[in-house]
Amino acid sequence: MADITIYITRRSADCDRAKQFLDEEGIFYDEVDIEKSTEGAGRVQRANGGRRIVPTFEVAGEMFSLQPFDLKKLMRELEKRGIDE
Repeated sequence: MADITIYITRRSADCDRAKQFLDEEGIFYDEVDIEKSTEGAGRVQRANGGRRIVPTFEVAGEMFSLQPFDLKKLMRELEKRGIDE
């Protein structure tokens, strides 16, 4: 089972950078394309005040978004939630 769910769209450079970082660090994640998943889109909108912000991350039931993508902030957020690189 993955530690993280990342909500993405296929045409987002921020999503690509976030996934690249997770891949390079060997952090397992599930990916949900909100353009293909109405349930995923709804979760993202509820977590972001009605906006479809990607990437949005879910870790242990907590959701946060990073737009624009900020590697240092992602590292802090993952560390805060006990995800080690």
